[in-house]
Amino acid sequence: MTLPAPLIEIVTALRPTAVSLTLTSTLDEIGFDSLDRIRLATALESAYGVVIPDAVLADVHQLGDLTAVLGTHPPAESQSQIVADRIPAPREAPRRLPPAVVHPSTELGEGAHVGLGSRVWHRVHLADGVEVGEECTLGTGVHLGTGTRVGNRVKMQNLVQVFGADIHDDVMLAPAVLILEDPAPRAVTPAGGPQTPADWTARPVTVCRGATIGAGAILLPGVRIGAHALVAAGAVVDHDVPPHALVAGNPCRQIGWACRCGHRLTDDTCRHCGTRYQRDTHSM
Repeated sequence: MTLPAPLIEIVTALRPTAVSLTLTSTLDEIGFDSLDRIRLATALESAYGVVIPDAVLADVHQLGDLTAVLGTHPPAESQSQIVADRIPAPREAPRRLPPAVVHPSTELGEGAHVGLGSRVWHRVHLADGVEVGEECTLGTGVHLGTGTRVGNRVKMQNLVQVFGADIHDDVMLAPAVLILEDPAPRAVTPAGGPQTPADWTARPVTVCRGATIGAGAILLPGVRIGAHALVAAGAVVDHDVPPHALVAGNPCRQIGWACRCGHRLTDDTCRHCGTRYQRDTHSM
């Protein structure tokens, strides 16, 4: 198995300094971040006329992994026809982000951190050790409990309550979203004494890249929300949600699929942004 010429061309366009590309070259070694992965997948989808599901992209670590994914799909056009405007331009120099803006009423626990370019509004509470990434927005009354990690460009609207969760990049939590981590909540132990953190085992929630959680939705302990999934307002989520799934109700059930742009899919091509998808039994 060798690296396909279109893959080499696209990787080189994204990273002109990348040299000695081999099947075992890792995306980290080449210098790809999460946004670069998306741009790489978009260019390959255009070149090969296929859709690379987010779940597949998340499992790609080496160029050989991508080669295996593309192996059954010949390029939609010959290499000479893959014109420059279909290959993402090399990444621009990193922007210099301003310091975070944190309202004076915010309560920051010991070791809590807010990344550059983020804005934290009135009466926000970040527990000890909470990490908030760059360019995030935390609305009035947001509470982030111990163990919470927030990626970049995350938007949390007013009164979001997160009790321990891993929130990936580009996620949106609408007003009054509640995320729980205690699978067996009790005020006291079987012996009758007050519970302490040592008396229970947390089951944190994971919300993957680009997902949206609607207003007033509740995510129960341990669930995983797939990339670009859409949880409707007021839903109660007690099981994992696949990437791009649209779920609603109490308990939630899947009622459709959602595009990366946030609109509901009515067929394999989004009517709003034109993105094409390939459907299998359980995912897009």
